Amino acid sequence: MKVENILLSILGLVMAILALGWLISPETSANSLDMILLEGKGRNTQIRDFTALFLGTSIMCFLSLITRQYQWVMSAGIIYIIMIAVSVLSSFYHESIISHQSLVAELIFAIMSISSALLLKFK
Repeated sequence: MKVENILLSILGLVMAILALGWLISPETSANSLDMILLEGKGRNTQIRDFTALFLGTSIMCFLSLITRQYQWVMSAGIIYIIMIAVSVLSSFYHESIISHQSLVAELIFAIMSISSALLLKFK
């Protein structure tokens, strides 16, 4: 099996599991990120946004795997890079606490996505 296929499969599966977790047990998913599950409209937004993020990037990985088009997984990589940048910027400008565990995971996801995209593009 090619390296890009392995990376795409692992990343797509991990993101799908995270999305499913937000749908089935949002409180457990929030706790795993050292977050509280919000109330009311905030809860709906939190569940919706995290599920959409993880499910959307999972679908992008599987679309790249199936179609062999690097653009899909590159788009997922861009999303992870934006997440890293916003995390760092929010800590400077809004005094938010950076979750180093999440930052490392996002960096790994970005590297896996962009590496897969480049492998697909140049093969």
